[in-house]
Amino acid sequence: MDKSIVTLTADVSIERAREAHLFHELSNVSTLGFKRSYEHALTSIQDGAEVADDSQLGETKVSLRPGPKIFTGNPLDLYMNDDAVMGVLHDGEEIGFTRRGDLRVDGNGFLVNGSGYTIAADNEDPIQVPLNQTISISDEGVVYALDPQQEVAEQVEIGRIMLRDASNVELTKKENGLFRAVGFPPGDFEPGPEPVSISTGIVEGSTVSAMEAMVEIMDHMRSFEMKIKLIKDFDELGESNSTLMRMA
Repeated sequence: MDKSIVTLTADVSIERAREAHLFHELSNVSTLGFKRSYEHALTSIQDGAEVADDSQLGETKVSLRPGPKIFTGNPLDLYMNDDAVMGVLHDGEEIGFTRRGDLRVDGNGFLVNGSGYTIAADNEDPIQVPLNQTISISDEGVVYALDPQQEVAEQVEIGRIMLRDASNVELTKKENGLFRAVGFPPGDFEPGPEPVSISTGIVEGSTVSAMEAMVEIMDHMRSFEMKIKLIKDFDELGESNSTLMRMA
Protein backbone atom coordinates (compact mmCIF):
# COMPACT_ATOMS: atom_id res chain seq x y z
CA MET A 1 0.00 0.00 0.00
CA ASP A 2 2.71 2.47 1.04
CA LYS A 3 4.73 1.57 -2.07
CA SER A 4 1.72 2.37 -4.29
CA ILE A 5 1.32 5.77 -2.65
CA VAL A 6 5.04 6.54 -3.06
CA THR A 7 4.88 5.54 -6.74
CA LEU A 8 1.79 7.68 -7.36
CA THR A 9 3.36 10.62 -5.52
CA ALA A 10 6.43 10.39 -7.79
CA ASP A 11 4.09 10.28 -10.79
CA VAL A 12 2.33 13.42 -9.54
CA SER A 13 5.68 15.22 -9.35
CA ILE A 14 6.38 14.27 -12.96
CA GLU A 15 2.87 15.41 -13.94
CA ARG A 16 3.51 18.81 -12.33
CA ALA A 17 6.71 19.21 -14.36
CA ARG A 18 4.78 18.11 -17.45
CA GLU A 19 2.12 20.74 -16.72
CA ALA A 20 4.72 23.51 -16.47
CA HIS A 21 6.27 22.32 -19.73
CA LEU A 22 2.92 22.34 -21.57
CA PHE A 23 2.01 25.82 -20.38
CA HIS A 24 5.48 27.04 -21.35
CA GLU A 25 4.95 25.73 -24.89
CA LEU A 26 1.45 27.24 -25.07
CA SER A 27 2.91 30.63 -24.11
CA ASN A 28 5.30 30.38 -27.08
CA VAL A 29 2.68 29.85 -29.80
CA SER A 30 3.73 33.13 -31.42
CA THR A 31 7.49 32.98 -30.66
CA LEU A 32 9.54 32.96 -33.87
CA GLY A 33 11.61 29.81 -34.42
CA PHE A 34 10.22 28.11 -31.31
CA LYS A 35 10.45 24.29 -31.42
CA ARG A 36 8.38 21.78 -29.55
CA SER A 37 10.39 19.59 -27.20
CA TYR A 38 9.85 16.51 -25.08
CA GLU A 39 10.95 16.05 -21.48
CA HIS A 40 13.09 12.92 -21.86
CA ALA A 41 15.73 14.06 -19.35
CA LEU A 42 13.31 14.14 -16.42
CA THR A 43 11.93 10.69 -17.23
CA SER A 44 15.42 9.24 -17.52
CA ILE A 45 16.33 10.57 -14.09
CA GLN A 46 13.20 9.11 -12.54
CA ASP A 47 13.99 5.74 -14.13
CA GLY A 48 17.37 5.73 -12.44
CA ALA A 49 19.51 6.29 -15.52
CA GLU A 50 22.77 8.17 -15.03
CA VAL A 51 23.02 11.80 -16.04
CA ALA A 52 26.37 12.68 -17.58
CA ASP A 53 26.58 16.14 -15.98
CA ASP A 54 24.45 18.84 -14.43
CA SER A 55 24.15 20.66 -17.77
CA GLN A 56 21.62 18.02 -18.85
CA LEU A 57 19.21 18.93 -16.05
CA GLY A 58 16.19 20.83 -17.36
CA GLU A 59 16.91 19.88 -20.97
CA THR A 60 14.31 18.46 -23.34
CA LYS A 61 14.59 16.68 -26.66
CA VAL A 62 13.97 18.99 -29.62
CA SER A 63 11.80 18.22 -32.64
CA LEU A 64 13.11 20.00 -35.75
CA ARG A 65 9.79 19.72 -37.56
CA PRO A 66 9.69 22.91 -39.66
CA GLY A 67 7.41 25.72 -38.61
CA PRO A 68 5.33 27.92 -40.91
CA LYS A 69 7.11 30.35 -43.21
CA ILE A 70 6.31 33.99 -42.50
CA PHE A 71 7.27 36.27 -45.40
CA THR A 72 8.52 39.67 -44.23
CA GLY A 73 10.67 41.00 -47.08
CA ASN A 74 13.27 42.12 -44.53
CA PRO A 75 16.73 41.17 -45.87
CA LEU A 76 17.95 40.43 -42.32
CA ASP A 77 15.17 37.92 -41.62
CA LEU A 78 16.42 34.36 -42.13
CA TYR A 79 14.68 31.02 -42.52
CA MET A 80 16.96 28.03 -41.97
CA ASN A 81 16.22 25.42 -44.62
CA ASP A 82 15.87 21.70 -43.85
CA ASP A 83 17.59 20.77 -40.54
CA ALA A 84 20.00 23.71 -40.38
CA VAL A 85 20.55 25.49 -37.06
CA MET A 86 22.35 28.78 -36.41
CA GLY A 87 25.10 29.37 -33.87
CA VAL A 88 24.79 32.19 -31.34
CA LEU A 89 26.87 33.37 -28.39
CA HIS A 90 25.60 33.33 -24.79
CA ASP A 91 26.85 33.11 -21.20
CA GLY A 92 30.34 34.42 -21.67
CA GLU A 93 30.53 33.70 -25.40
CA GLU A 94 29.60 30.01 -25.24
CA ILE A 95 28.11 28.64 -28.47
CA GLY A 96 24.46 27.57 -28.54
CA PHE A 97 22.11 26.98 -31.46
CA THR A 98 18.73 28.29 -32.49
CA ARG A 99 16.26 28.50 -35.37
CA ARG A 100 15.17 32.05 -34.55
CA GLY A 101 16.29 34.16 -37.49
CA ASP A 102 14.84 37.66 -37.01
CA LEU A 103 18.17 39.50 -37.10
CA ARG A 104 19.09 43.13 -36.52
CA VAL A 105 22.18 45.21 -35.85
CA ASP A 106 22.40 46.45 -32.26
CA GLY A 107 23.84 49.78 -31.10
CA ASN A 108 27.38 48.36 -30.99
CA GLY A 109 27.23 47.01 -34.52
CA PHE A 110 26.80 43.37 -33.52
CA LEU A 111 24.40 41.16 -35.42
CA VAL A 112 21.81 39.79 -32.95
CA ASN A 113 18.52 37.95 -33.19
CA GLY A 114 15.15 38.70 -31.63
CA SER A 115 16.11 36.90 -28.41
CA GLY A 116 19.11 39.22 -27.99
CA TYR A 117 21.76 36.56 -28.70
CA THR A 118 24.79 37.61 -30.75
CA ILE A 119 25.14 35.75 -34.03
CA ALA A 120 28.32 33.64 -34.21
CA ALA A 121 30.63 33.39 -37.19
CA ASP A 122 32.15 30.10 -38.35
CA ASN A 123 35.25 30.87 -36.28
CA GLU A 124 33.02 31.36 -33.17
CA ASP A 125 33.66 35.11 -33.08
CA PRO A 126 30.73 37.55 -32.88
CA ILE A 127 29.72 39.11 -36.18
CA GLN A 128 30.16 42.88 -36.04
CA VAL A 129 29.28 45.09 -38.99
CA PRO A 130 30.19 48.71 -39.74
CA LEU A 131 27.49 51.14 -38.65
CA ASN A 132 25.40 53.01 -41.23
CA GLN A 133 26.08 50.46 -43.94
CA THR A 134 23.66 48.34 -45.92
CA ILE A 135 23.76 44.69 -44.85
CA SER A 136 22.86 41.69 -46.99
CA ILE A 137 23.15 37.95 -46.41
CA SER A 138 23.67 35.27 -49.06
CA ASP A 139 21.91 31.93 -49.20
CA GLU A 140 25.06 30.34 -47.74
CA GLY A 141 25.03 32.69 -44.74
CA VAL A 142 27.79 35.07 -45.86
CA VAL A 143 27.24 38.58 -44.46
CA TYR A 144 28.10 41.51 -46.73
CA ALA A 145 28.26 45.23 -45.98
CA LEU A 146 27.95 48.05 -48.51
CA ASP A 147 28.74 51.71 -47.85
CA PRO A 148 26.03 53.78 -49.57
CA GLN A 149 28.21 56.92 -49.29
CA GLN A 150 30.76 55.59 -51.78
CA GLU A 151 30.39 56.64 -55.40
CA VAL A 152 31.25 53.13 -56.59
CA ALA A 153 29.98 50.97 -53.77
CA GLU A 154 31.24 47.42 -53.50
CA GLN A 155 30.05 44.74 -51.12
CA VAL A 156 32.59 43.70 -48.50
CA GLU A 157 32.41 40.31 -46.80
CA ILE A 158 32.07 40.75 -43.02
CA GLY A 159 31.77 37.15 -41.92
CA ARG A 160 30.00 33.84 -42.44
CA ILE A 161 27.18 32.88 -40.09
CA MET A 162 27.74 29.60 -38.24
CA LEU A 163 25.23 27.21 -39.81
CA ARG A 164 25.25 23.50 -38.99
CA ASP A 165 23.34 20.55 -40.41
CA ALA A 166 21.65 18.81 -37.46
CA SER A 167 20.07 15.99 -39.49
CA ASN A 168 22.19 13.25 -37.91
CA VAL A 169 22.42 14.48 -34.30
CA GLU A 170 19.95 14.63 -31.42
CA LEU A 171 19.39 18.11 -30.06
CA THR A 172 18.25 19.04 -26.58
CA LYS A 173 16.84 22.39 -25.53
CA LYS A 174 18.40 24.07 -22.51
CA GLU A 175 16.50 26.22 -20.04
CA ASN A 176 17.56 29.35 -21.96
CA GLY A 177 15.82 28.00 -25.10
CA LEU A 178 19.02 27.28 -27.04
CA PHE A 179 19.91 23.88 -28.49
CA ARG A 180 22.95 21.68 -27.84
CA ALA A 181 23.98 18.45 -29.56
CA VAL A 182 23.82 15.26 -27.52
CA GLY A 183 27.14 13.39 -27.41
CA PHE A 184 29.24 16.53 -27.94
CA PRO A 185 30.77 18.93 -25.41
CA PRO A 186 28.83 22.18 -24.92
CA GLY A 187 29.38 24.42 -27.91
CA ASP A 188 29.93 23.57 -31.57
CA PHE A 189 29.37 20.07 -32.96
CA GLU A 190 30.32 18.01 -36.01
CA PRO A 191 27.72 18.86 -38.68
CA GLY A 192 25.87 16.31 -40.76
CA PRO A 193 26.46 15.58 -44.46
CA GLU A 194 23.65 17.73 -45.86
CA PRO A 195 24.45 21.19 -47.28
CA VAL A 196 23.10 24.08 -45.21
CA SER A 197 21.36 27.13 -46.61
CA ILE A 198 19.02 29.92 -45.60
CA SER A 199 16.25 31.91 -47.25
CA THR A 200 16.16 35.65 -46.64
CA GLY A 201 13.07 37.78 -46.17
CA ILE A 202 11.37 34.92 -44.30
CA VAL A 203 11.18 33.91 -40.66
CA GLU A 204 10.02 30.63 -39.16
CA GLY A 205 6.95 30.59 -36.94
CA SER A 206 6.46 28.46 -33.84
CA THR A 207 5.74 24.75 -34.28
CA VAL A 208 3.34 24.83 -31.32
CA SER A 209 -0.32 24.53 -32.28
CA ALA A 210 -2.57 26.26 -29.76
CA MET A 211 -5.33 23.71 -30.36
CA GLU A 212 -3.01 20.71 -29.93
CA ALA A 213 -1.45 22.22 -26.81
CA MET A 214 -4.86 22.85 -25.23
CA VAL A 215 -5.97 19.26 -25.92
CA GLU A 216 -2.76 17.94 -24.33
CA ILE A 217 -3.27 20.18 -21.29
CA MET A 218 -6.84 18.92 -20.82
CA ASP A 219 -5.68 15.29 -21.11
CA HIS A 220 -2.92 16.03 -18.63
CA MET A 221 -5.34 17.60 -16.15
CA ARG A 222 -7.62 14.55 -16.29
CA SER A 223 -4.65 12.24 -15.68
CA PHE A 224 -3.42 14.45 -12.84
CA GLU A 225 -6.84 14.52 -11.13
CA MET A 226 -7.16 10.73 -11.43
CA LYS A 227 -3.80 10.17 -9.72
CA ILE A 228 -4.65 12.61 -6.93
CA LYS A 229 -7.91 10.72 -6.38
CA LEU A 230 -6.07 7.39 -6.27
CA ILE A 231 -3.65 8.75 -3.65
CA LYS A 232 -6.60 9.88 -1.51
CA ASP A 233 -8.34 6.49 -1.95
CA PHE A 234 -5.18 4.58 -0.97
CA ASP A 235 -4.68 6.89 2.01
CA GLU A 236 -8.26 6.37 3.22
CA LEU A 237 -7.94 2.61 2.68
CA GLY A 238 -4.73 2.59 4.71
CA GLU A 239 -6.43 4.45 7.57
CA SER A 240 -9.34 1.94 7.49
CA ASN A 241 -6.93 -0.98 7.66
CA SER A 242 -5.12 0.60 10.60
CA THR A 243 -8.40 1.08 12.44
CA LEU A 244 -9.42 -2.55 11.87
CA MET A 245 -6.03 -3.76 13.11
CA ARG A 246 -6.36 -1.69 16.31
CA MET A 247 -9.85 -3.08 16.91
CA ALA A 248 -8.58 -6.63 16.38
